[in-house]
Amino acid sequence: MLPTRMPLLVALLLTALPTTGVAQDDAGAAEQVITERMAYPYSIDLLPDDPAPAPFAEAPDTPGRGPAAEGVAFGRKTVTGDAFDRLFSTRESGVTFGGRITHFGFGLAGGIDRPVLPPLGEGGGFVYTGRSEYDAVFDLEKFGGLPHGRLLVRAEQWYGEYGNVSLRAGSFTPTVFPALLPPRPNDAGVPYITNFLFTQPLSPDWVVFGGKKDVLGSFDQDIFAGGDGTDQFVNQALIANPSFLLGMPYSFFTAGIVSPREWGGMAMFVMDPKNRTADFMQFGDLFNQGIIIGAEIKRKTGFFGLPGQQHVGGVWKHDEQLDLRFAFIPPGPGYEPPAPGPATLWDSYTLYCGFDQYVDLFRDNPDRGWGLFGRASISDGNPNPIRYFLSTGLGGFSPLGRVRGDTFGIGWFFVGASDQFGPVPMALFSPRDGQGVEWFYNVQVTPWLNVTPDMQWIRPGLGAIATDNAFVYGIRANATF
Repeated sequence: MLPTRMPLLVALLLTALPTTGVAQDDAGAAEQVITERMAYPYSIDLLPDDPAPAPFAEAPDTPGRGPAAEGVAFGRKTVTGDAFDRLFSTRESGVTFGGRITHFGFGLAGGIDRPVLPPLGEGGGFVYTGRSEYDAVFDLEKFGGLPHGRLLVRAEQWYGEYGNVSLRAGSFTPTVFPALLPPRPNDAGVPYITNFLFTQPLSPDWVVFGGKKDVLGSFDQDIFAGGDGTDQFVNQALIANPSFLLGMPYSFFTAGIVSPREWGGMAMFVMDPKNRTADFMQFGDLFNQGIIIGAEIKRKTGFFGLPGQQHVGGVWKHDEQLDLRFAFIPPGPGYEPPAPGPATLWDSYTLYCGFDQYVDLFRDNPDRGWGLFGRASISDGNPNPIRYFLSTGLGGFSPLGRVRGDTFGIGWFFVGASDQFGPVPMALFSPRDGQGVEWFYNVQVTPWLNVTPDMQWIRPGLGAIATDNAFVYGIRANATF
């Protein structure tokens, strides 16, 4: 499904809820943490989990982080410090700026081992890709709107080599997924507005949202494996469930409702299936291509006296999609509808579930710890090229870097390919089950800079054109401003 980052969506909306315990008039600390949360979307979920701090709540005064660290040797949480506040008076005006720049340098051994047509390419080599996001959050109440209303505007761009090594690996799930975003392969350096999203609390238990948003971080999110690939895992399979990501537009119009509760929460949404990455506010053809409907329920758990969560959800798509029996190209990121005709199908579904469970919380900082995560899904198998999916692993804050706030993750995934590919795609690509393992260690060099070594082993899903084993290795650097 949507994968993804309604994080900022509901991060914004839950800011306004009385139950968060954040004083709405306390502009100082709350606004600073908004910027921090923009930089760390994996900690924000559509339905937030304990023991992560409530979105926009004041962060704890821990060594090297939080308000107590301001002005000390370890530095501020952003490259720019409080420059936006000083230059633009954002705390008083109701506008908060933030963003980040992420650099990916990755190499590939193995993968596609023969000449192929673009956008795919032969494996091997070491390449660079960069990605930037620029965020502005507007407090609509200060502009004459309803109480606690918010507007998120986000622009994104990429530069370097589009996709990094993802299009060379021969796998269903891109190995360096964020290097494919936004999905505009011919527009290096061009910023696109991928989010223009309104959120409005109606009560402490109900919040509505609507507008344009990107697909990442919205649903099926785990504390230890989620976000958009700039702070945790980079393989799409360990960011969110690929069963629905492969068939989703990246930026789209959507509307829905979220209900956060003490026991967990629930959410429902509808979305226009047309990819609006390059559009701004064009409403003339809204829902002309069909409709996508989804819902999720999340429940908090407390096994072994430690926090966790379990969630279940589903997505139903009614739009024209490629019939796998007639596919001449392998599945990939991004989404463009096929030409109408007998080689298309109209309806598809994905059902999914997932969990997080803390194994250890640090005694000196109970808001940090590490634990287990897992996901599973099943789909129709045609037009969805992934029939079922499994993943599991460990992640969270590292016991080795408590002062800095280092994080780590190791995960395994299995992608069950559909058995309904026709003779032509079978001859061209020989789709098969794929799997992989990814490890990363995120070193928090300063509060505004983290550097992350990453390694992956994968068994590519395109058996006819790729090796049986491929290795991805590289480093990621992420700076918050």
